Amino acid sequence: MSASIDEVISGDARWVVVHGDNRSILPTLADKSVTHVITDPPYSDWTHGNSRIGSSDSTDGFHRATDLGFSALTDELARLVATHCARLSPRWCLFFTDLEGIGRWMTECDTATLKRAQVGIWWKRGATPSFSGLKPACGAEAIVIRHGAAPMRWNGGGAHALWDYPIVKGSSRERTEHTTQKPLPLMLHLVELFTDPDDIVLDPFCGSGTTGVACLRLGRRFIGIEKDAKYAAVATERLQAESQGLTLRDARAGQLSLLGGA
Repeated sequence: MSASIDEVISGDARWVVVHGDNRSILPTLADKSVTHVITDPPYSDWTHGNSRIGSSDSTDGFHRATDLGFSALTDELARLVATHCARLSPRWCLFFTDLEGIGRWMTECDTATLKRAQVGIWWKRGATPSFSGLKPACGAEAIVIRHGAAPMRWNGGGAHALWDYPIVKGSSRERTEHTTQKPLPLMLHLVELFTDPDDIVLDPFCGSGTTGVACLRLGRRFIGIEKDAKYAAVATERLQAESQGLTLRDARAGQLSLLGGA
């Protein structure tokens, strides 16, 4: 039986993935009921309209926009998420965004009275180039880093908010389960830097659950919310495998857990 959000908050469970709309779920959570928010929301209309696949069968040399499988972020949703994150988390709130979306998140986080900390950069090693050659390609994404009402601290000392990690590709060891999946090594690093053991990390856009895998591996608790039933199922499957000491690939192959279960 799946755990509940209340069981994770109380410490009776380590993780939960809820299939549902965060617009209806976030208002039900109590003030300061989680420790941090680390999330990868949809990006801007511009990015959704100009995303490119890594290869193309086009005959004119131009790559076509990719359907990412979900809608672009709206001002209304960004405002709602920032407002509830400020209410729910006393410490770190990290929002991935395309570079074009930095201003939107800065505005909404200011309005929600989340403290300004920094804008981080994920340098996307191996990112898709500009195949047409008509303009430069974008090789980075931003992370708007904010903080709640508690005293500000992290585990990174004086390090820069610049993280160089390769993207997830179908040919890499990390299986691609989502169109915008973040690399697990990046998420492990961020969770380690911004959170502490047994903290509760909330991800209102949990996708295929990469942040949750990082949390479980590092001894944090995790609450994920995912609107898409397919991705919610994948995230649940990944976290179940991780809780048994397995990768998703190994679990699907039927490998036995070293922790005493299938």
